[in-house]
Amino acid sequence: MLIPLIRTLILYFFIVFSMRFMGKRQVGEMQPAELVITILISAVASVPMQDIELPLVHGIIPIITLVSAEVIMSSLSLKYPRLRTMISGRPITIIRNGNIDQKAMQSLRITIDDLMEDLRLKDVYDLRTVKLAQMETNGRLSVLVDSKHLPPTAADMGISAADSSPFRVIISDGKLVDKSYADKPNKHKWLQKTINAKGAKTVNEVFLLAYDEQSSVIFAKKENG
Repeated sequence: MLIPLIRTLILYFFIVFSMRFMGKRQVGEMQPAELVITILISAVASVPMQDIELPLVHGIIPIITLVSAEVIMSSLSLKYPRLRTMISGRPITIIRNGNIDQKAMQSLRITIDDLMEDLRLKDVYDLRTVKLAQMETNGRLSVLVDSKHLPPTAADMGISAADSSPFRVIISDGKLVDKSYADKPNKHKWLQKTINAKGAKTVNEVFLLAYDEQSSVIFAKKENG
C-alpha cells in the first residue's frame, strides 16, 4: 500500500509543477492544443499509478515530453502568426449589428439556446443591442454592446466620481489575515474598535471584515450554529 501511495504523490506533485510551468489558465480558457495536452497528461499519469510494476520514469518522461512540446509550440506560435492560426483557429463573428450569422452558428454547431445563454451570462438579454459578438478560439463568447444601449458613465455626464479601490480582507471566517492591514496605523486598536462598533467582541465572532483605501468597511458577523 505504501509504494502506490508514494508513486501517486510523486506524480501528483510532478503534474502540478508541470501545469504551473505551462501557465495559469482555467479549463474554459484553454486553447484546443492546451486542452489536448492536459487530457494526455492525465491519461499518461494514470498508467504508472495503477501499475506499480511499471517504472515510474515511464510516466514522467512522457509528461516531460508533452509539456516540452506545448512550451515549444507556444513559443513558435508567438513568433509565427500563421502557425498560431493553424493550431488555435480564428475568432468567428456570430452577431453583427443585432443580426445573427446563421452559417457561422451552423459551422460552430451551437444552438440558439446556447447563444442566448452565453449572452445572458454577459448580462445581455436583448441581442438587438449587440453590435458585435464573436466566438473566441477558447470557446468563449465575447460581446460588444452598442454604445447607445450602455449606461452613461460619470465622464459622459460631466461629473467627477470618487476613485474606488479593491477591498482587502482582514478577517475571514474568524481568522485574522494580518498582512491585509499591516499598513494601518495602530492596527490592533483600530481592529478592536471596528469590530466592537459592529457588535462583535472578538475576532472569532467575525465572519468577514474587509476595508478599502477610502476606509469603507464590509462587516458580517458569524451566524449562530
